[in-house]
Amino acid sequence: MEKRSKNKNKILIADDSEINRSILSDMLGEDFEIIEASNGKQAVAILQKYSVEITLLLLDIIMPEMDGFEVLALMNQYHWIEDVPVIIISSEISPSYVERAYELGATDFISRPFYELIIHRRVLNTIMLYAKQKRLAGLVEAQLYEKEKNSNLLIHVLSHIVEFRNGESGMHVLHIQTMTELLLKRLAQKTDRYHLSASQIALISTASALHDIGKIAIPDEMLNKPGSFTPEEFERM
Repeated sequence: MEKRSKNKNKILIADDSEINRSILSDMLGEDFEIIEASNGKQAVAILQKYSVEITLLLLDIIMPEMDGFEVLALMNQYHWIEDVPVIIISSEISPSYVERAYELGATDFISRPFYELIIHRRVLNTIMLYAKQKRLAGLVEAQLYEKEKNSNLLIHVLSHIVEFRNGESGMHVLHIQTMTELLLKRLAQKTDRYHLSASQIALISTASALHDIGKIAIPDEMLNKPGSFTPEEFERM
């Protein structure tokens, strides 16, 4: 059951009690678009279809077919929990239940009976918190992009310096970087022994492109010497 509105944030209410869903829907329906699920399996199906659009999940624990803990486990498995905050709504308030819900990524816990002021405030607080986190994540991503762009510019400049000083193709530096990235990505696919994250692969690839930077400090007569180095020149190299 859905109460649709184009401009309102979507809240999914997953509870096997029609009365509870109706109460929450009446409390929140004026400010939010409400989507209802009568069990965990329906909730997961809705998340699969609308996870990008859903702003918040109000989730009961004790439900038929699939309980709230199983829903949370699947949300972790599919990474929905990173974008869809979850508030547990339940009359089951034993410490073990509450602790397990938080361990699985729940943001808040509201016990029944429901009070409209509390429901509204906690829902708004959770939505605002996640919105702020997304804005911060966006700022960090923009900074990382700018940093990566500057690193790539440095590598481009370096490749031309090496080409100019050593008579070597400027593409050599870029080839090293590309091959390192390809090899590390393949290694990460083949084994988890080295725990290579995407950021680590990017860092190592960038570092590999700087392997010839020492040539900048070597005098031209040594760097481009056609014959063998003297012991002194070898030591300096």
